[in-house]
Amino acid sequence: MHKLLQRQLKKSGAVVDEKFLALVNQAYIDADEDRELLERSLEISSQEMRELYEKLQKNAKEKIKQSEDRLKRLLYELRTQYFLYSYNTNFIITDVSDSIEDILGYTPKEVIGTNFSKYYTTEEINKFSLNLAKKTIEGEETNSRIVSIYSKDGKVHYLEVDSYPLHDKNGHVIGAEGLAKDITQQFLLQQKLDYLSNHDSLTGLSNRHSLYNQLDYLIKDAKRHQQSFALFYIDLDNFKAINDILGHDEGDKLLQEFAHLLKAHARANDIVARIGGDEFILVYTDINEQTRDTLAQKLLESINSEITPKYKKYNLSASIGIATYPQDGTSMHQLLKSADSAMYKVKHSSKNSFANY
Repeated sequence: MHKLLQRQLKKSGAVVDEKFLALVNQAYIDADEDRELLERSLEISSQEMRELYEKLQKNAKEKIKQSEDRLKRLLYELRTQYFLYSYNTNFIITDVSDSIEDILGYTPKEVIGTNFSKYYTTEEINKFSLNLAKKTIEGEETNSRIVSIYSKDGKVHYLEVDSYPLHDKNGHVIGAEGLAKDITQQFLLQQKLDYLSNHDSLTGLSNRHSLYNQLDYLIKDAKRHQQSFALFYIDLDNFKAINDILGHDEGDKLLQEFAHLLKAHARANDIVARIGGDEFILVYTDINEQTRDTLAQKLLESINSEITPKYKKYNLSASIGIATYPQDGTSMHQLLKSADSAMYKVKHSSKNSFANY
C-alpha cells in the first residue's frame, strides 16, 4: 500500500472496502508517477533553458564585441578624415579635436588661439569660404564650403567644412562651431577629371567642349558690353603628308609646337583650342578690324619663321579663316561656320594666308 495512504488511514481509523482501497492506492501510485514525470520534464526544460540562455548570452557578447570592434575601426577611420572645431567672432580658434593632428599634423595646442585664416592658401575658393564664415558669425545658416589650407608639413589639403552659429544664453552669437572633413584625394581627382574633360590631351589646349562653353559666355558678354571679337579658324596645310611620311610621333610633336606658338600669340583673355586633327581655333576678344588683320599677319609670319622652315620640303603652311562678331554671326555655330568657310577659300586658293569671311 502507498505510504501516504497508509498513514492517512491509520490516522483516521476508517474502515474502507478493499476494492475501493485498491483503486485509491493505484491513484496515489499514478499521482506519484505523474509527479516524477513532471519533475523530470521540468528539470530537463530547466536545463535546456539554462543552455539556451548561456548560448544567447554568449552570442550577445560576441555581437557586442563585434559591434565594439566595428565602432573602434569606424572611429579610427573617422579620426583620419574629420575633426571638430570652434572659433569666436574674431575668427580665433577656441577649440579643436585631437584628430586634427592625424589630418594636418598640428596639435590642438598649436592652433587654439590662432586665426584660422593663417592656414589658408591663396586659392580663390578661400575668398568664398571666408565670406561664408563671416555670415555664420552673423547668425546665418550656411552651406558646406571647401577650403584650401596648408598642413604642418607644408602640403596643401582640401577640407569640406560645415559650420553653425554658437549662441550665448541670451541668444547672441558668440562664434561658430563645425566639422571639417579632409577631401584632398577626391578634390584632386575631380580637378583632374574636370581638366581632362575640358582640355585636349595632346596639346593641353581647350577642347571642342570647352571652346563651345567659352564662346557661349563670350557672345553673351560681348553683346552686353557691345564689343567685337574675332574667331580665327586655323588649319595646317599638308600636315597629312608629314604624319604619313615622318610618322605620328613626329606629327604629334609638330601639333604640340604649333599649340605652343598659338598660346604665345594669345592674350590673357583670349581663347586657344584644338578642335580635332590639325584644326585650331584662336579667339581674340575685344578687338577692332584693323588690329584683327594685324594680328593675323603677325601670326602667319611667326608660323613661316618658326614652324615652316623645319618642314620646308613638305610645303607646310597655315590657312586662316576669320569670322568677326557680330557682323559674321551672332551665334557660336554661325561664327564657326563663317570662319570655316573663309579658311577653305584660302586653302583652295593660295594657302599660307588669311581671309575674312
